[in-house]
Amino acid sequence: AESSSVLAMTQCTEDLMQNPFLRVLRASFEDLYRHAAERGEATTLLVPCAECLETDSFSQVFMETHVLQAVGAPGCFMNLCGQGVEIKDGAGVSTHLGFSEHRACEVLQTESMFDFGSSFKVLVTDRPLIGRYRAVQGAIDRSAAAAKAE
Repeated sequence: AESSSVLAMTQCTEDLMQNPFLRVLRASFEDLYRHAAERGEATTLLVPCAECLETDSFSQVFMETHVLQAVGAPGCFMNLCGQGVEIKDGAGVSTHLGFSEHRACEVLQTESMFDFGSSFKVLVTDRPLIGRYRAVQGAIDRSAAAAKAE
């Protein structure tokens, strides 16, 4: 029974270096990535999981939407487009001020990355904050499915 829960957790974990969003950010938007990384702990990078992405070509706006800077209040962030994003422990990520549609994303994975001499937080989400996406089975659904399989 214990091995299946370990397996379920493994399936949730994504290799960030293989994630299309992060690869494009580092290769094609290097200045943006460097700026985010150099801000260190003030930066949180939202990385839509590979499974939810419908394409591997992303616009500047799409990229800037997913680079967050802390704004002082706990859980409150502003992306590089000036839009408000809230991150609640256990409740995920949600769009607020400045977004045309409200979207709530589940955090599937939390990582810490080190680049350009700084450490910053990376949250892998089940969907992007804007644009089209493929629906993926969330971590909660996966846990329930794993429990049923036992």
